[in-house]
Amino acid sequence: MKLKGSKLLNSQEIDHLINNRLNRVYFSKKIEPFYQQQYQNEAAYEFRVRGMIILILYALLSYGIYSVIPAGRDSILWLSLYSWVGIIILATWLLSFYKKFNQYFDLYTCISSTMAVAISFIIITMISDIQNNALLYESMMYTVIVIYAFVGMRFYTALWAGCGGGLIGFLITKLFDFNIDWTLLNRSYTYTSFLGMAMAYAIDRQHRENYLQNCIIELNHLEMQEQSEQLKLLAQQDSLTGLANRRHLSHVLEQEWHYALRHGQPLSILMVDIDFFKNYNDQLGHQAGDLCLTTIAKELSAVTNRSGELAARYGGEEFLLLFPMLDHQKITSLAAYLIHRIQNLKLPHPDSRISEFVTISIGAASIIPHPSNSLDQFIRSADTALYYAKEHGRNQFHISPCVVKAS
Repeated sequence: MKLKGSKLLNSQEIDHLINNRLNRVYFSKKIEPFYQQQYQNEAAYEFRVRGMIILILYALLSYGIYSVIPAGRDSILWLSLYSWVGIIILATWLLSFYKKFNQYFDLYTCISSTMAVAISFIIITMISDIQNNALLYESMMYTVIVIYAFVGMRFYTALWAGCGGGLIGFLITKLFDFNIDWTLLNRSYTYTSFLGMAMAYAIDRQHRENYLQNCIIELNHLEMQEQSEQLKLLAQQDSLTGLANRRHLSHVLEQEWHYALRHGQPLSILMVDIDFFKNYNDQLGHQAGDLCLTTIAKELSAVTNRSGELAARYGGEEFLLLFPMLDHQKITSLAAYLIHRIQNLKLPHPDSRISEFVTISIGAASIIPHPSNSLDQFIRSADTALYYAKEHGRNQFHISPCVVKAS
């Protein structure tokens, strides 16, 4: 029986179930309902095949017993009673084909099995004076073994069906004062029941053990997926700022460049540099410098929140912002807004030559790509614009004029 592992359990809970619950063949209240639901679905599916085999074995056994019972009232009575066992098996088998009844698999198989045991018990007490009546006890042994080991019920359900059916049969026998051959009954029903219980217990325990092993496999698979996602993220992310790294930026830039070229759409970038950042590090130390970088990175990330937009650490204190679908006019407004936004942070800069707070310089470029243009040329134009902004006083932006339109 194939049971998928659950994602509800962690490794500690799985270890606890293996060490403390497995021998009880009952999990905790947290996981048992989920296990039962899955088990019943699989058991009902398997019973579509098992039920057919049980019917064939029942028909062969019935034919064998009927052929040795002397013709007369006893044979007719036996056949009329034992045929109900076949009807019960057939009805149970047919129910297994309806998925909506899967959740009741334990219930309807338990009821059916209880009735089958009770009928088999009653038969051997009602017809106890025929020759070779040991065959009747064999029919009961067949019923008990099938219930415990072949129907597919869990241990406690099978235990109830086997013992409950025997108890009902015994009470009816006593009520109508039928004779009971206790010697044969103990050798057939009692011994077979203990054997069946052991088989049902072993089968149920094995299913649960397999389930927990699958839980471990599922947990390992989930952990591997998470680790893979983390590695993928680390491969794309700058470890300090959390922005995209240079490698991921190059990949996205390449994609967006080809998309803009193919569809004739505008593409804009901002090259951002923190003014006098070396002086900042020298005065306040690298820890303060790292904090400054992460603070600026959060602001840059906040303005690149639409689909396709990207903020990346380009190197050191330089950042590159990518904006698909933004033209020259919009990128100009955005650059001005970003300058103002960083100023409003009012991060103290004790060794800046232009302001008492941290400021940035921006070089911007915007283009509708043409086959005669190149991505490297486009990036260099933004870098040139940044150099111009830094050379002409910093804390400002400059828009590159060289690639605004195709050359």
